[in-house]
Amino acid sequence: MKGLILIYLITFFGSIAALRKPVIGLLIYVGFAVLRPQFIFGFAGDFSGISLYVGVATLIGWAFNGFGSAKLGRGKSIVVTMILYAVWFLISATQAIDTEIAYAEIEPLAKYVMPFLIGVTLLDDERWQRAMMWVIVLAQGYVGFEMNLVYLNGYNVAGEGFGGMDNNCFGVALVSTIGPTVALMLGAKKMWERGLAALAAALILHTTLLTFSRGAMVGLLCVGFMAFVIMPKNPKHIGALVMCGLMAVYFTGPQLAARYASTLAEENKRDASAESRLDLWKDCLKVVADRPIFGVGPGNFRVVAASLGWPPGKQAHTTWLQTAAENGIPGATLLLLMFGIAAYKIWPMARARITGENRYEVAMASGIIMCIVGFVVAGQFVSLGGLEIPYYVTMIGVVLLKKNKKVALAPVSATPPPRLSTAFPAPGRLGPPAIAVPRRY
Repeated sequence: MKGLILIYLITFFGSIAALRKPVIGLLIYVGFAVLRPQFIFGFAGDFSGISLYVGVATLIGWAFNGFGSAKLGRGKSIVVTMILYAVWFLISATQAIDTEIAYAEIEPLAKYVMPFLIGVTLLDDERWQRAMMWVIVLAQGYVGFEMNLVYLNGYNVAGEGFGGMDNNCFGVALVSTIGPTVALMLGAKKMWERGLAALAAALILHTTLLTFSRGAMVGLLCVGFMAFVIMPKNPKHIGALVMCGLMAVYFTGPQLAARYASTLAEENKRDASAESRLDLWKDCLKVVADRPIFGVGPGNFRVVAASLGWPPGKQAHTTWLQTAAENGIPGATLLLLMFGIAAYKIWPMARARITGENRYEVAMASGIIMCIVGFVVAGQFVSLGGLEIPYYVTMIGVVLLKKNKKVALAPVSATPPPRLSTAFPAPGRLGPPAIAVPRRY
């Protein structure tokens, strides 16, 4: 009952505040998208559509405030690519085999495209950027807390999934958040912030292992490698990464290790799940070869699955190949290009020398890259193109780029500049002036 009252209070006062300051509504909307209160507190009451009220209030407040700032700076190409992908998605829906199913996929698309566009125009203040990253991390950390609490009572909910996602999709959602969590832990200035982020990282990490998802484990390993590459090689950062690695090894256990080892097993040693996933990927390529431009339409792979020898409604277990099969090669290219451009442009910020002024900026940039790497890698093993978290984290990357400008080096002249002498002439003797000053007439 306490959770029910709390969520209703946040929704009510947040919706009112969003009319005047839409960034508050955006923070709540994103927090609800990660937390999914209808699944955590669903026993206390009906939360269906509760995010809709906050979303509508945020849209109205955004319009009343002039739609934010459209000056996107270096983040413009990311936003343009995102819009082009959404447009291609809509065009593909009109060409779908089953247009009714395709049009139904537009609503999930809007749930991450619209907040993305609102966020890149509103999150200009560094405080709001940090707040958005913390909202995502703490919401996922609380989900991890609930999953671990239930696990201690003898039931592994994470192994079955959460929030309408199966265990593999849930694992990818967790992997997409672990990078920003570790980055905030290392970049926080205050000790209580580091402790809070460290607790969230431990909960998210253990919950990832509880999902028994091999794709999530591969993504997690790539996130760890990227963290080592990006972060400074000093004792504090290396110690934190080693601690996270030891925790992962400790909590894995023999049963999980045996399952994860089958990910890279030889063909004659793979289990049925791993083998069928490879067959699904091959069938995706067949669909792409047959309809390379617009694909079979959003959400329509499960329509054609039966004609490929799979049970009706079967998903392809790969975000990128299924996107290519459903939205054509241009659609998949635009989606991957958006994340690729973001990672490429944010990379120098993540590798910058840390100072007192840019500490949080470097940390958030590092977390964004780790999120993108984790999602792109783990997403190859599960159909989850509509997962909101990577888009929201990339949104933070766009606003970081808005005010971060490349500093071009001044061109070097072929003729060296004249050497100025700082020596004073001897008393009674005036030497020629070092620089000729034009006479005034």
